[in-house]
Amino acid sequence: MCRKAELARRKYLHKDCIIIEGTVGVVTTRHEKVEGAKQEDSITVPDFNLGNGFKELLESEVGWDVVFRVGDETFRAHKSILAARSPFFRAQFFGLAGDPYLNEVIVDDVHPSIFKAMLLFIYTDELPDVHDTTSSSHSSTATNMMQHLLVAADLYNLDRLKVFCESKLFDELTTTSVATTLALAEQHQCAQLKAVCLKFAACPANLGVMMQSEGFKHLEESCPTLLHELLKTIASTDEDGVMAESRNPKKRRLRKH
Repeated sequence: MCRKAELARRKYLHKDCIIIEGTVGVVTTRHEKVEGAKQEDSITVPDFNLGNGFKELLESEVGWDVVFRVGDETFRAHKSILAARSPFFRAQFFGLAGDPYLNEVIVDDVHPSIFKAMLLFIYTDELPDVHDTTSSSHSSTATNMMQHLLVAADLYNLDRLKVFCESKLFDELTTTSVATTLALAEQHQCAQLKAVCLKFAACPANLGVMMQSEGFKHLEESCPTLLHELLKTIASTDEDGVMAESRNPKKRRLRKH
């Protein structure tokens, strides 16, 4: 650092002021327009659905490293994709007690059509149309498929698929299906589905038909404790299907939705 005396000796100071001259350069980038291109011209990047790519991989069986034997059918898949979506498969193939060299799995507790639908969901996050899975378009067939798929989802720790099935079963609730769906919700810890089933079943317009269904007999045998919960729900429902919420301090009647 130069001292003031040194600057004065070199005659850089004038009336205690120093003037510094310099040159500042500014670099700019110039974009040349493509000859003939218009202002609105652009290059469009096509849409890509990752699920379609994985679906093609599943259907082509390219690079498969594990085969599932389900009943009379065989399904080839990829361990890494299965492990990414399911903690069950991650533990089976890559866990501490898993076998990374396992290349064949026998499945005895899932129907082939349900296992196929489950695989499709794992790869694409979508489910096939019920017409592609069964030969019937009846709503009871779709409900039955979703019920079995929910069981498979719970078995293989596919939480997203499980909630997806709950939502579909809620949309398809009828007086003939509500009892079996309620029992299923209780057995597989589906709290939201259980709650809406209880409300639906307790509605006076639905209760009588539901109690005459085959599903109600199954409910009595498989989940007798649910009958007590159903009675409590019925007790809080009047003839118009209006429920009183216990958390409402004035016991105001609230319309069910």
